[in-house]
Amino acid sequence: MPERLGRRGGVWIYVRRRPPEFEAVEPRVNIRISTGIKIKDDRAGVKAARKARQIEIDLEASWNARAGQGSRDAVLALDDARERARALELSYKPIEDVVRESIDDIHRRLAVLEIGDRRHDPATVAAAVGGVPLPQILLSGLVAEFEVVRKTLLARFSKGQRKKWRNGKVRAIAQLVDIVGDKAIDRLSRDDALTFMDHWADRVVDGQVVAETANRNLTHITGMLTSVARRHRLPLEPIFAGLRLEGEGSRPRPPFSAWWIVNRLLAPGALATMNEEERAALLVMVNTGARPSEVINLRAAHIRLDHPIPHIQVRPDERVLKTEFSYRDIPLVGVSLEAMRQFPDGFPRYRDNGDVFSKTANKFLDEHGLKESDRHTLYSLRHGFKDRLRETEAADELKDELMGHDTKKPKYGDGHGLDLKLKYIERIALAPGMQLPAPLHMVAARTATA
Repeated sequence: MPERLGRRGGVWIYVRRRPPEFEAVEPRVNIRISTGIKIKDDRAGVKAARKARQIEIDLEASWNARAGQGSRDAVLALDDARERARALELSYKPIEDVVRESIDDIHRRLAVLEIGDRRHDPATVAAAVGGVPLPQILLSGLVAEFEVVRKTLLARFSKGQRKKWRNGKVRAIAQLVDIVGDKAIDRLSRDDALTFMDHWADRVVDGQVVAETANRNLTHITGMLTSVARRHRLPLEPIFAGLRLEGEGSRPRPPFSAWWIVNRLLAPGALATMNEEERAALLVMVNTGARPSEVINLRAAHIRLDHPIPHIQVRPDERVLKTEFSYRDIPLVGVSLEAMRQFPDGFPRYRDNGDVFSKTANKFLDEHGLKESDRHTLYSLRHGFKDRLRETEAADELKDELMGHDTKKPKYGDGHGLDLKLKYIERIALAPGMQLPAPLHMVAARTATA
């Protein structure tokens, strides 16, 4: 049964215990919410799982908003006022804007209230004449509001993807709050924006971060401000316009050389003390070039070991792929095939937890002297695969398809078949004991010390 789904009266329900941190804002200890989907219509719970994610997003957004600033009630009141105004064939405006309308427009608003008992209903009166103020959304509640705006997108994410998506935005807002205070978003000024970017500029100059890190934080903040302001029709000024920092971007990860992979990573006993799933996932990467997240999220249905050409199928599997071009099939050969045979059902220890896999694998490589340089990481295996693929002079479209990159061309048919992919992967596959020339930088280093 999918996570956080239960059964009640023939219907799938969302089930969860209240997180301790939300005790003050959520009276229910055991939460049970109907998905509205009958079990007989969705035996595997696939549709119900998607609906449960939507319920969870709305629930957590509500908790965060109420815990952070209590603005959710004001937001909901404004949404209700706008719905009522539309039903009355009026556009909702705050009262300070209503009083600036023409006499005829104001009379039309008042005339609407004279029908039936409308003028005796405070909610209807407020909707007609702008009696519900715009919400005061504090910076501390901005991420929760943004989650509501993006709930359709987030419903497609796995739990781990949602956590990763949220963490960067929470960190960016925390930095801004530390520097300018927990202000309402419509109270932010150009001076606040300049102060924030001065902070990041100082960190870049001091060598603590690169400019791309600062700009990434800025992108998070401006994206959230723009989206939330649009949703609530808040007249925010573009206070961060033109403030991106110039300077060094993030340093690209260098590729592992074929020699290093064969003589260091695939050397007898080199990975012996890695846990079994971590070692196997790393070896799958060697001859597939797949992203770490693609490997550790493989499911049994998409590990095709019984096929005439054993291969893995990169599919969403209740999560979102990095790009639409990531959807692909990759043949398995050599050490990658052997490793995948050890785990025909995938890697449950790291499933939906790619950050932990990368962190532990990189720590192992570092502690055991298996990094070709300080800048090499687990992801360098993917870069090494692409470098070897280039040397085969394979067609650009085939290389892009194997890597899961955009071909920049219209896609016709199902792409290159497994036979052709296998042909090129076999040319570049690495195995223990292969005789390969040392890379130039290692030859130069040996010559210098001779």
